Order: sequence, then structure tokens, then C-alpha cells
Amino acid sequence: MASPDTRSFDRHSLKLGLFGLNCSGGLSATLAPERWEGTWAQNLAAAKMADEAGLDFLLPLGRWKGYGGETDHNGGSLETLTWAAGILAATENIMAFGTVHVPLFNPIVAAKQMVTADQIGAGRFGLNIVCGWNVGEFNMAGVEMNAHEARYEQGQEWVDIVTRAWTSETPFDYAGTHYSVTGALMKPKPASKNRPMIVSAGNSDRGRDFAARNSDMMFTGIHTEVEQISTDIAALKSRAAGYGRDIGMFTNCYVVCRPTRREAEEYHDYYALEMADRDAVETLIDGRRRRGQFDDLPEDMQRTLRQRAGGGNGAYPIVGDPDDVASLLIRLHEAGIDAFAMGFANYTEHMPYFRDEVLPRLEAAGVR
Repeated sequence: MASPDTRSFDRHSLKLGLFGLNCSGGLSATLAPERWEGTWAQNLAAAKMADEAGLDFLLPLGRWKGYGGETDHNGGSLETLTWAAGILAATENIMAFGTVHVPLFNPIVAAKQMVTADQIGAGRFGLNIVCGWNVGEFNMAGVEMNAHEARYEQGQEWVDIVTRAWTSETPFDYAGTHYSVTGALMKPKPASKNRPMIVSAGNSDRGRDFAARNSDMMFTGIHTEVEQISTDIAALKSRAAGYGRDIGMFTNCYVVCRPTRREAEEYHDYYALEMADRDAVETLIDGRRRRGQFDDLPEDMQRTLRQRAGGGNGAYPIVGDPDDVASLLIRLHEAGIDAFAMGFANYTEHMPYFRDEVLPRLEAAGVR
């Protein structure tokens, strides 16, 4: 088992992990019969397979409510802190993240849950912070969702309390707008050398600032040409440098790899377009539509966005033969992406080909 003094996450320059396997459908809103069910047995099998293959991390989706459609895409989900503890107990080297929607988790209780997972994994737990966006999930829990700015104010208080609980050797008090803590002291401390790794995403200016201030790794989607990514990442890193911090870059993607490019493209069209759960796809793109960023787009762009929603919850598609897939991962890595959170239409059925064909190419290129 990896030592808590050296994060297993840091073994490779180009880091790879599985994303979304804790939810029904994973990243794929599809009716294809091989669609991912997201059972615990499937998660455990995928986690062990990824660990044995030398992948670096497993990242769950924080979901409390599905996207509807015939499959109720992502409607079946395993709660992520419990999930991470179970995964860490069953694996040796891979890191497992928990995804926390801040308003739904008391910071002291969550800090203790995460310490427990980190102890189980001997320092292999990581935290993905989400300040909240899905009002339907908040309504389920009877929790009011704050206005956009206030969500990040609450998030900052939350992470301040959690990180202090992880590090303070004496009882502390905290009096904020959203939380009040008296005499807090946590034992044991995390098994990680300093504290668990923190990642978070930010699409808005306020969200990016929160991530730059608090995260070790920042989640950024790929919405531009590869050539533009370096410029975008430089701006994000500059923002973090303003807080005296050097952060890495995560992105989400989904992989369709077949022996030939034609086979990969045909399967991509099959499961993500022809067999898409269309009502779920429309729900996934509804946010873009409400912002006026869909209906006026050219028809071919709408088709592309629907395929990305059906194939990978809107993530970046990496589609082709093993040389294509390895080459694109390397190009994106050279542009500044450090870690790739990957989806597959079916993790245990499709990852072995990636393991056997793409990983050796990345190793030969010296990035793993």
C-alpha cells in the first residue's frame, strides 16, 4: 500500500482516473444495453481493475437526483464519502475522492467522515468540493440554495473549518455568517502528510477564484480548440499565483477507443446519438439553453453538444484508435492538463482495451 508520505496521485506526470462510476449511467446518458448500472459490485470490480492497471484516482459524481428520461440518468447513485471509504478498503494504491455539496454536509461531521476514509486508505483520500448548483437536489433535502455569491461565501467558511479541524492540535472556535463552531478538536488527524488533496471546479469568475484560493487541483472543462487551452490554463494559474499558490489542472473527458478510428466513431454515434436517452440529454443541455447558448447555434454544433451530453455528460470526447487516443491525451497534457477524469460507456467492459493498448503508448512516450 502507498505510503501516506508520498501521494500515489503523484506517481505519474499525466494522471488518469475514472469519473462518475458511482452513478447509474456513469457519464453516458444512453439506452444501449451495455449501459453502466452503477451497482456496488460493478464499482468494486472497476476500482480493483483500475488499481491493478496503475490508474491514479477514482472520482465520483455527487448526485442526489437523476436527470430523468427513460433511464433516469444518474438517478441511482452511491453516496460518495461512504463509497470512497469502501473503495479505499478494497484497493492498494489508487486514490479515491469524495464529492461534497457544501450546504448538505455539516463541516465538522464531514471532516470526521473524510479523516476516517483517509485513515482507511492510508492517505489516499481526496476531496472534491462543490458549492452547489442543482436546486432540485436541495429541495429534496429541505435545504435552501443560496444566491450565487453567498454559495461561495458559505463554501469558504466550510473549507476553512474543515482544514482547521484537520490541522489544529488545540480546540478552536469559529464564528461566521453560515457556521458557528465551539471547542472543535478532531482526533485522529488525516493520514495524509499534510491534508487530503482538494479539487474543485469553477465556471464563473467567483467559482474560479474559490478554486484558485483553496484547491490543489482545479477542474476545468475543455470547450475550445486544443491550441487555446494553454492560454486558458495560464490565466487560471495566474489567478492561483495571486494567492501564492501553484495548482494543477484536472479535466473531464470520455473515451471511445477501438482498433480502428472508424469503429470508434461508429460506436460513438451508436451509443451517444442513436441510442441516447433523449429526454435525459435535453435535461443535461437545458442549462445552456436557458442561458441562450443553444437554440441559436448551427445545427451541426447542436448535434455535437447533444452527442457530448449523451456520450459523457457534456465532457470532452476522446475518440479513435489507440494511437489517436494516446496522441490526443499527450497533446492535452502538453497544453497544461495534468489529470484526466475519464468516463467509458461501460467501465469494466471498455477499460481493459484502453489499459492494454493506450497505457503502453503513454508509457513509451514518457508521460507515465
